Amino acid sequence: MPQKLQFSKPDIRVLTLLQKNLSPSNHELANEARVSQSTLWRRVIELENTASIRKRVALLNPDIVGVSVCVFLSINLVNHGSKVRAEFEAFVEQSAQIMECFSVMGGFDYMMIVRAKSVLDFEAFLMDRVLGHKSVASASSQISLRQHKYSTELPL
Repeated sequence: MPQKLQFSKPDIRVLTLLQKNLSPSNHELANEARVSQSTLWRRVIELENTASIRKRVALLNPDIVGVSVCVFLSINLVNHGSKVRAEFEAFVEQSAQIMECFSVMGGFDYMMIVRAKSVLDFEAFLMDRVLGHKSVASASSQISLRQHKYSTELPL
């Protein structure tokens, strides 16, 4: 597990601003963070080097780009051996439809968020790829009707 870091107030301001919007110029971000441009740049590089910032991306609208079906998919494995888990996690990594995947406690082994073009597209993914995978014993899915909140901003 990564080491938890202590952040200064300027670091928290920079991280909060970058989570909200990466498009302003360095000059605008530095002004909002109340630091110089060189300090801002140095802090961002340091935060990237410590893996506090994983990567910089654009967030796409799933409805506009054609993957509007959102499914919560719970998985049980055939057993909990390290080989089975590694095979399943490798499958997860190479499956573009799987947006997020978590090991969980309770009635299931994994919980994931899957995006698909249609319910039929999800059904094909579930039946052919997921349930066809040798490490999967069972799956349960719930299709989202509507998203009421979405945020990528962590509470700092």
